[in-house]
Amino acid sequence: ITSFSILFARAKGDEEIMIEGARHLMGLGENARILMSEACTHAPKEEDIGRVKIPRMLRKKLGDNITIDFSRDIQFPEDIFDYDVVVMCGSCMFQRPVVQSRIEKAREAGVHITNYGMVIAAAKGILDKIDF
Repeated sequence: ITSFSILFARAKGDEEIMIEGARHLMGLGENARILMSEACTHAPKEEDIGRVKIPRMLRKKLGDNITIDFSRDIQFPEDIFDYDVVVMCGSCMFQRPVVQSRIEKAREAGVHITNYGMVIAAAKGILDKIDF
């Protein structure tokens, strides 16, 4: 089982760090602070995966009181220390060095990082079944 975002976790990021981030996310509770970081510049659609579908999934799993903030395009907050997890999109619009830079910023801040595909797989209970 695999997906676009999961393949990009390996191609542009670090799949082991992303898997660890997804596992950490699924263990959080209602006080979790999550940053959804999108690379795309398109206008969000009505059922946008990063702004609607994944947040809905996370609220169902972790509780309605979680805090979810959003960043778009090249914008990536300098101060991510207050977040429990950063969830990136597949990052098809970014080159590998940009994704690696974000992973490094999260590591330096002591914040877990993952991506959409890993979060969806974890929430559906199939994270251990993914294959590259």
